[in-house]
Parts: sequence; structure tokens; C-alpha cells
Amino acid sequence: MSLKKFLTAALTPALLAAALAGCGSGSTTGTQSTAAPATESAQTESAQTETAEAAQVYDLTAEENTIRFALPAGQVRTAIMTLADELGYYTEEGVNVEFVNSSGTEALTAITTGNSDLDVLGTGIVPTLNFIANGSDLVIYAGTAAEGGCVISLPENVEYYKDLEHYAGARAVMVRNESAWVITRAKLLELGVDVDSIELVEVGDYTNVVQAITKGEADIGFLPTEKATSLAELGTEIVYEVGELDPNYVCCRQVTSSEKLAAKHDAFVRFNIANLRAWEFYSDEANRDYIISVLAEESGQTEEYVENYLFVNRTKLTLDPNESGIISYYNALGDTGYFDTSAVDVAEHIDTSVYAEALSAVLERYPDDAFYQEKLTLYRDYNNALI
Repeated sequence: MSLKKFLTAALTPALLAAALAGCGSGSTTGTQSTAAPATESAQTESAQTETAEAAQVYDLTAEENTIRFALPAGQVRTAIMTLADELGYYTEEGVNVEFVNSSGTEALTAITTGNSDLDVLGTGIVPTLNFIANGSDLVIYAGTAAEGGCVISLPENVEYYKDLEHYAGARAVMVRNESAWVITRAKLLELGVDVDSIELVEVGDYTNVVQAITKGEADIGFLPTEKATSLAELGTEIVYEVGELDPNYVCCRQVTSSEKLAAKHDAFVRFNIANLRAWEFYSDEANRDYIISVLAEESGQTEEYVENYLFVNRTKLTLDPNESGIISYYNALGDTGYFDTSAVDVAEHIDTSVYAEALSAVLERYPDDAFYQEKLTLYRDYNNALI
């Protein structure tokens, strides 16, 4: 297996000093790249100084301060991590982040086998839970995104399929492991709809899902929302976004191994601190045009695609682990028959402490920051509270 590294943030001490000197203040979270838009800072001057000074005590060439993050080519969902790197937050927090071009399966295999080329996968959820159910030593410690799936149909059938009772006996199509189906199925069961009467077919790619419907071979399809939007010109429309049925349902999570998490614990905390700062930057509408430009350049996608993905469609970027959501989703997957969940307690593969430490750290720096206070409330709602 060959994993191609396409971006490395490692800096020599001299370059680190130059990078810190070249950063100006003005983001919603403080010190940032001069290329970023100037917006009101949420940090005090003393907090900014503390951040810069703390970064200089870490050796960015040391393995214990390095985190290798899987970033498949063309990926937009990991926007927070891209922004954290672009804005210089990783350097400021004293962590060296290397982005590695890798598919999900490659990444999970590398992580579980202790391969030093990769530490974290931040996309997908079903393959991760499948590995866990089959005995892999993986630990979910943070989130990347929530929601993001939808149901599609022909324009003339959209209103009909807004009634979930009509799903009984329907012909459905999807690509395997589609989260939108898992969540919808759970909701149908709640309503007493006979899910076994649904004729479900799996196809090879997202275009096939749309084509099956336009050719009359299926009535409804399950897709990531951004795919439904980009393929809408082929003749389908969104019936509903699945987040309307189950708000904040888990999607992409960040996963590593217990061994890597223990060996690089402090680096993972600083990694999460930088990501929390980038999350706040992303949440500021004033930064929207800059974010779209950066993500389009880094991903190779069009600015229209990036804008639809990050700001129009119902895909939520979130770093919160959402422990309760992971457990519910894992159980739902077991109920669908994807894999046997009875042998492994997924709760033993969730560690919210690293995220809690990072959130506590930014709250200590900026105790009156409304954004971080909101994330504290969110954390306490969805996780066994450690803070």
C-alpha cells in the first residue's frame, strides 16, 4: 500500500519563527494568515501572545507532535481542518499536521495496523463502525460533519414521497453504506412502516442512483445532498433532507487507534484546539467568500460546488464527538443487517476526553466567547459530560 503525502505543514525552527512573525490578528478567533479577511477578534491581546509563545515550545519536527490526517483528493467535508492549516492555527498551537491522500479503507487499514504513515481518518462513519464491530482497535474522538443526506425522486413524485407512509412497497436505490437510508429506515420503523416491503437495490455510483429513478427502475433514491444537487440536472429533485427527520445525526467522525491516541495525546489536544478556532472562523459569515476561495483552490472543486456544499445544503460541519449519536447509529446499522453489533460495545471505542480538554482550553482562554459557550452546551447535550 502506498500513501502519497501531498501537503506537509512541518516547519524548521527558523521557518516557524518567520511564520509566527508573518501572522496578523483579526480572525474571529485571533491570529491568522495575512491572506484571510480581517474581522473582529474574539481574543484579547494577552491571549494572542500566550498562543504564539506556547507554539514555540514544541518541536514541530518531532514525531510526538505530528499528526497525519487522511484527506482524499477533492474532499470538501474536511473544510475545518483545511482552514486550520491555511490560517496557521496548527503552527500556532504547536502541532505539525501532514495531509495524506488516502481512501477511507486504506486509511482505516493503515491506522489499525499501526502504520506510521497515517494517524487519523476524518471522513465516513459506516466503514469505521464496521471495522470496530469486527474487532479493530479504533477510537472515535471527534466529529467532522453531521447530517448531509437526502431522499430524491422524480419532480412529479416529490409531494407523494414527502409522506413516509408511502415508502411501504416502494422501489429504492442507493450506493452501499449510504447514511441517508440508515436514518430514514430508523424513522420508518418508528412510524410503523413495513421496511421489509421496500425493494432496495445497491448500485455502483451516485450517477447510477439518479439514472435508476429517471429510467423508471426505482421510485426513490438515497444520496449525499451535494451529489443530489450536482446531479439534479439529470432529472430528479430532493424530496427531503434527512436532517429534517433526525437533526444532527452523525455523519463523518474523526477516528484513530487507542495506541496512537495515547502516544500523541497532547498533540491531539492541540490539534483539536486549532480545529475549534477554525470552526469559529468558519461560522463567521464575514469569512464566507474567503473560505469558498480557499476550499475551491485546495480541493480542486468549483466555487459554486464549495458554496453549495458548505453554506447552502444541509451538511453541518461539527467537531463535537456526539457520543449518543454514534451509539444510536451503530445500533441502527446492526438492525439493518450491515454487520453484527452484538459482540462489540461501541461505547468502548469512543473517547470524548481529548475534545473536552481542547474545548476547556479555549474556554479558559476566551471565557466570554459565545461560540465556545454554545459548543460547551452542545457537548453536554450529546456526550457523557467531562466538563
